[in-house]
Amino acid sequence: MDTPNKPLCPCCFRAFSTSILQDGHSSNDSNKNGSFDFGSICGTCEPTKVERALATKASNSNNEEVVPPITWLLTPQEINETTQSILTSTKRNLDEIASIPLSKVTFENTVAKLMCPPNFKTNPQVAACKFLQHCSTDGQIREAASNAGKLFAKSRVEGRMRRDVYERVVAFSKTEECQLKLSDYERHFVMASLQDFERAGLALSSDDAVELQRLLEEDSRVCSEYGTNLGADTTKLFFRPEELRGCTEDFIRERLGMDVEGKCTISLKYPDIIPIGQTCEVADTRRLVSEAREGVNAYKNNLDLVAKGIQLRKQIATLLGYPSWAEYICTKRMSGSFQAVDDFLTNLQTKLERAGKDDYETLLQLKKDHCTKLGIDFDGKLNAWDTGFYGNELLKTKGVDSEKIREYFPLDHVVSTTMEIYQELLGLTFTELLQGTYWSWHKEVRCFHVKDTASDKSIGHFYLDLHPRQGKYGHAAIFHLVKHNSTHGAVDCMLCNLPASTEDKPSLLRHQNVVTFFHEFGHIMHGLCSEGIGNSTRLAKCPRDFVEAPSQMLENWCWQKSILERLSKNYQTGEELPATMLNDMIRAKHVNVAFGSLRQIYLSRLDLEIHSSHPPKSAEELQSLVDKLRPAITLVENPPGNNMLRTFGHLMNQYSASYYGYMWAEVLSADMFATRFETEGVMNPKVGMDYRKMVLAPGGTHNITDHLTKFLGRPPSNEAFLKSRGILK
Repeated sequence: MDTPNKPLCPCCFRAFSTSILQDGHSSNDSNKNGSFDFGSICGTCEPTKVERALATKASNSNNEEVVPPITWLLTPQEINETTQSILTSTKRNLDEIASIPLSKVTFENTVAKLMCPPNFKTNPQVAACKFLQHCSTDGQIREAASNAGKLFAKSRVEGRMRRDVYERVVAFSKTEECQLKLSDYERHFVMASLQDFERAGLALSSDDAVELQRLLEEDSRVCSEYGTNLGADTTKLFFRPEELRGCTEDFIRERLGMDVEGKCTISLKYPDIIPIGQTCEVADTRRLVSEAREGVNAYKNNLDLVAKGIQLRKQIATLLGYPSWAEYICTKRMSGSFQAVDDFLTNLQTKLERAGKDDYETLLQLKKDHCTKLGIDFDGKLNAWDTGFYGNELLKTKGVDSEKIREYFPLDHVVSTTMEIYQELLGLTFTELLQGTYWSWHKEVRCFHVKDTASDKSIGHFYLDLHPRQGKYGHAAIFHLVKHNSTHGAVDCMLCNLPASTEDKPSLLRHQNVVTFFHEFGHIMHGLCSEGIGNSTRLAKCPRDFVEAPSQMLENWCWQKSILERLSKNYQTGEELPATMLNDMIRAKHVNVAFGSLRQIYLSRLDLEIHSSHPPKSAEELQSLVDKLRPAITLVENPPGNNMLRTFGHLMNQYSASYYGYMWAEVLSADMFATRFETEGVMNPKVGMDYRKMVLAPGGTHNITDHLTKFLGRPPSNEAFLKSRGILK
């Protein structure tokens, strides 16, 4: 609700006049330096008017490059109204296609209307309606945005079930225009659209088609509820400082007395649980945190929702003529079939088992020695809450002190240097928009404009939202808010939960946080550098089992001496990482790697098992599966009642039956890095541009193996991956 009109106070007047009336191009020196913080306006004199002007700036600006092309929505009512408007436009678009006589179909009146339909991400207002469910500080906004996402998902299902539209695409595919006059990309899009219609069940009877639509909509609803349970979690644990022995003094001090006198408040967000899992010497504390995340009281009814979701997907697969959801999914991935994935994982597990057992025994001996040192009983096994702690202890024996290393990775320096590296490597230029010149959902959010350096052509924008807060998505992920269209560039957003700065100390990152940031930023580059404009078919997008490969390849930069020297800067002295620490880190890169890889194989197998031809029917059966599968592959028993499916969000979104893609993509990423960058130079701009144009730009068009073969100069191989794991010498 708007506050009563009154004169603007100095801070708000400055925001309004310099940032909006002058489009951010103020002569004020502090504004030029980016020191103005829009989040500092007083909030008592018409802040709604200022916020409204920023939120609608994209639609009012004469220069489309000034801000991302999203007219943001600030109330649940606006979200609801705009969602309905988009849905109406979507139906009208499909009706117009369906009204065209079969003899009159053309590319423009049929296929072009499917390439960028109103309810897909090529329309910026889709993001305005649904994205804020993941990050808004307002619960009502999150709820409205979540509902919008469900409605868009439902409308996409309905669109794929339009037989009348399908018939027009079929008719067009047989025309001379389609066969002789289209570009490769346009022709690919026609064939991809036909495949998507056919996979959506248009060969079904009318009754089965109605049932399929119901099942798809119900699965979408179940997945949405599961995600809401994760994002809305407010669990807090309370520990005395002595129960956090081993954690840093800063970690304890920052959390002490927040809610309970004399106790530290611990949430289930990563900045809390990762330090405890890796550094807390008190096993009971680690166990309690593990139980809070995976135990019987974790995340409401999420395990029941998983059981319901996998049954729905099995029914969908059966209706479409597939023996399982896993087979249905794999046939549209790079792998091509469930059997290919099964063989891949079996072969990999066989080669890793011996080294994995050796890693397990090494960690077990460390635990035994540690228990002797503390004078406590040794139970003769590694528990689930032990692996992270003793993995970190193992690194210390190799000269790697994770807490000491943090001092060399202040967040601001890592972010700015990472962006410098990507700009140099890919031939791009990033320009940060001044705070107060664009609207954002939180004052910590930053926004950047991206151009191709050589041509000075605008490519798009990206947002960075890096710190945890209540109601925000709890992991690290990239959201492709807007896809390329003929009228605008792409817009991406990184949501992370990296530790925030305090009054005493800047945000300091563990090296694994640095790797995560570098990885996620690679996804932003993939979204921005992809050059196709079609978004309404899966084949115009990157296959799910390849999508991680580019970012996994870029993780290698975080292990190169020259890059680590650039990324590191001691927060007190400004010195780069000392040579001894740096060399110890690099030598320890593959310590415990076989044991860690077995865990990834377990997660992949778990995903495929629950999406098999005979999926578990209940939470109890899911529990039995996890209790059996986890020790069989990882060598670590599953704690009674614990089940990571309660928090395994990948399997309740677009990664269902696709988690194997991380391992699959890792093989490809190792090959790309070793063959081109390691050989020709990690910062070689020619190799970087080849990578951008040959791997990132094509998206999912045609066969991804052909793109890789062109980049590599030969077909992909697993040799580099096996060497990196010590399996091949």
